[in-house]
Amino acid sequence: MALLRVTMIAEEVSDCPIYAKGDQITVDYPQIVLEETNKVCISALDQCQPYILPLSRGVAFATLGIGEELGSLRCCCSVGSVIFNVIKRRSRVFITPETLKHLANLKLDLSKLQSMPVFEPLPEGSLEKIIPLLQLQQINTGTDIIQQGDVGEFLYVIIEGEVSVLRQGGQIREEVIANLPEGECFGEMSLISGEPISATIRAKTPVTLLKISKKDFDQLVRDNPSLSIYFTKLLTQRLQQTSTRMAETLDKGMLGSIETFSIPELVQTLALNGRTGVLVISSKGGEAKISFERGFIYQAKLGDLVGEQAFYQLLAWQEGQFQFQSAETLSIKRQVQKDTMHLLMEGLRRLDEDRSGLLEPKSSTD
Repeated sequence: MALLRVTMIAEEVSDCPIYAKGDQITVDYPQIVLEETNKVCISALDQCQPYILPLSRGVAFATLGIGEELGSLRCCCSVGSVIFNVIKRRSRVFITPETLKHLANLKLDLSKLQSMPVFEPLPEGSLEKIIPLLQLQQINTGTDIIQQGDVGEFLYVIIEGEVSVLRQGGQIREEVIANLPEGECFGEMSLISGEPISATIRAKTPVTLLKISKKDFDQLVRDNPSLSIYFTKLLTQRLQQTSTRMAETLDKGMLGSIETFSIPELVQTLALNGRTGVLVISSKGGEAKISFERGFIYQAKLGDLVGEQAFYQLLAWQEGQFQFQSAETLSIKRQVQKDTMHLLMEGLRRLDEDRSGLLEPKSSTD
């Protein structure tokens, strides 16, 4: 981490389409501090970069020829110009006695917290706000911390020990699909998506956890872009891992349970892997079919419903069996015009509104 953080504040602006007076960009070299940045311009960064690196290393303004205590940098391009006032300060911020006391109660020091992947990208100012929200929990070996199908209530971070991730249902009653060591987190997928927890987490060893409530987690993600980016990357990584494993299962034509692999998970897997074939799902509500061509949904049918309306209705199913019938190609007319991921996002939005009792009646032509 850089010794000094460099903040450039727009002071004089002439015809610049990006910056207005007072906008700022903060660099903790080599990264931008999103929580302290209003606007980012590649041209400004490119022109100011030769000064930002030495400034972050403690080189004096006068040495670089940009003033004494308060320097200034100029950015100029074909569409306008900006003069930035430059402030440099130490990255480390003062930690209040209350925060230190809470850390002591958690039996955790600040350096330990900063070394964890989930907290590492955060500036210290944001980290100080998070510390009072952390709760400590100790779990014995073999204890289920969260169970598949539950509603997510906390984000958990492992500070000591190891947990197992298990899937239940279908032909295999219980399967260990991953082990998470110290520093990893879990529970975030349910908090972000609002869907039930997709796997059981069980203590493989005695485990010490930090946890944050859903209410506090939602606020943290809104207030800290770095945290939002971290979880986006984490979700993508875990989705790819799950997708690969599920794709192998689907290619074998095996039956499965949607209590184990939800319909959104199945659709994402088939889309991301560019599969062609028919996903057949059966339950007490009848039988439904979703036809894929190279990962795109071409057709969907559920009773008398077809196309998008059939797909949206199908997302509400919580129980049933599925089987994917792979094919080289399908000679069918496309009924569904929306991109698969946009279709899925729209369906989940409608489902969420429906569960909240907010869904307005749709016209027959919708």
